Amino acid sequence: MLLIAGGLVLRERTEPPGRSADAGGRSAAPGRPAPREVVETDGALREGRVTGGEQGVEVEEDGQEEKAPDPGSIPSSGPGTFATAPGGGARVGGRERTLTYVVQVEDGIGIPARDVAAEVERVLAGPRGWTADGRVGFRRVSGGAADFRVRLATPATVDDICGRYGLDTGGEVNCNVGQDVMVNLKRWLLATQYYADDVTSYRALVINHEVGHFLGHGHVGCPGAGRPAPVMMQQIKGLHGCRTNVWPYDAEGRLVTGPALG
Repeated sequence: MLLIAGGLVLRERTEPPGRSADAGGRSAAPGRPAPREVVETDGALREGRVTGGEQGVEVEEDGQEEKAPDPGSIPSSGPGTFATAPGGGARVGGRERTLTYVVQVEDGIGIPARDVAAEVERVLAGPRGWTADGRVGFRRVSGGAADFRVRLATPATVDDICGRYGLDTGGEVNCNVGQDVMVNLKRWLLATQYYADDVTSYRALVINHEVGHFLGHGHVGCPGAGRPAPVMMQQIKGLHGCRTNVWPYDAEGRLVTGPALG
């Protein structure tokens, strides 16, 4: 085990879930804004969906659409230990700072960590993603110290880790707590009724929303009827006249945002 101040501690393969939090349920890590209390987002309307054409319907190698699994076949709990995706990726973006991250998948859920890592890398490298401002960048690593980690886990494990920070994910949603971006396995596989035919876009929304919280972005509202919903909007609670959207920036490189919410 490596003990490195200021970074995550990674074992060769697995590590126990959870990190400590202060009494307010926020990360006590210095040097960055405390993470906001978050729940995952999803779209609420099919009409006028804005996905930017960068993520399409998930397909298998033979070109057929991936069939959604039987909800009853998705494990509700797991051992709380994680496998780390091997290897690493090239830096994307980052004129001013480059954040390193690991991708981990809970043991026993039957999804290779390398496959999840490939999707996360694609999202974070998207031209309309968080690197579009030209300042922040990302690089995936598989060991040593990392700035944050993306963890795909069963609903019970997500509830446990998020609950240690005072968040109630109810077996259904995702969160960002401390250095952990926790992704609920149920949402990863099933999306929601609004994204059931476009799971890949939904996954981009989840990653962009929760990583956005890690970067210090809080929740915002709809900027106006007919406009794209910001990724930092809690779209699961309704679009309030906005259109679905899974990217932080528009095609012209402008941040898609709205009025700040308390």
